[in-house]
Amino acid sequence: MHDEFAKIEWLKTRFDLGGDAKKVVVGIGDDAAVIDFGNRPTIITVDTQVEDVHFQRGLISYRDLGYRSMVAAVSDVWAMAAMPSASVVALTLPSNLPDEEFRELIEGVAEAARQTGARVVGGNLSRGASLSVTTTVFGLPIAESVTRHGALPGDSVYVTGTLGSAALGLAVLQTGSLDLAHAASFVERWRRPPTHGRAARALAALATAAVDVSDGCLQDLQHVCTASGVGATLHADAIPTAPGYQTTCKALDIDPVVLALTGGEDYELMFTAAESSEASALGTKIGEIIEGAGVRVVDATGQAIDLDQTGFRHFS
Repeated sequence: MHDEFAKIEWLKTRFDLGGDAKKVVVGIGDDAAVIDFGNRPTIITVDTQVEDVHFQRGLISYRDLGYRSMVAAVSDVWAMAAMPSASVVALTLPSNLPDEEFRELIEGVAEAARQTGARVVGGNLSRGASLSVTTTVFGLPIAESVTRHGALPGDSVYVTGTLGSAALGLAVLQTGSLDLAHAASFVERWRRPPTHGRAARALAALATAAVDVSDGCLQDLQHVCTASGVGATLHADAIPTAPGYQTTCKALDIDPVVLALTGGEDYELMFTAAESSEASALGTKIGEIIEGAGVRVVDATGQAIDLDQTGFRHFS
């Protein structure tokens, strides 16, 4: 099992919920779990940011790392059409981390917790060889939880904001191309993901299915299709990108279409819904749900685009 998603499928078979199964509204395999404790369903998700996997300390400040870690976790709650209510944070810290950097990391976590509503109520501190931030967030659904399982043939596929910006910002940092026009905006986009509290409220009334775009647009849409038992057509020319995206990609010799489709860490919300003015006000239409399986990417002429990759995979 050298693939992250194969591991997840195997894990589903190993955890017997026993008599508590009826309390699990949504289990392993979605953006977050939904547990019914007998009063009101609770959303629970966890996310880890690991040094040299998700970030390099030389590319991001400690404050931005703390902020980014919290928003990345909260994004899963928003994707369920829920609002964060609390969080716990576990930190693994190298023994030589100065107190000043530790305090900056915590200030970033606290800032994001205030902005998102995921107030920190506990956590854990541990020493380790590398820095990591693990954030567990609890939330409450606005109405009924939106999962990856409800997409229907005939639905349109929408995405909030723009795609590819975070991956482009990381590329700018890794290549040292900070003198390019628009470079700073893309770097900021990677370091500080967007927040989606208002969008989550709208999802509750509109969406048949949703996912946050963390592994890449194409791969995350495939997750929705697999969970819902449907297929999708994705229009590459409809993918929304930020000002300066095309020229910055060209300057770095990066294929802008491939990056927008497969670049991860945008933390936008992708959702399926009946086509409507309300859905169009929330996001950009980028495709349609169809009968069948898998995602077919097409260009402006309707010709299929073959891609060697679909998005980020931890164990590939």
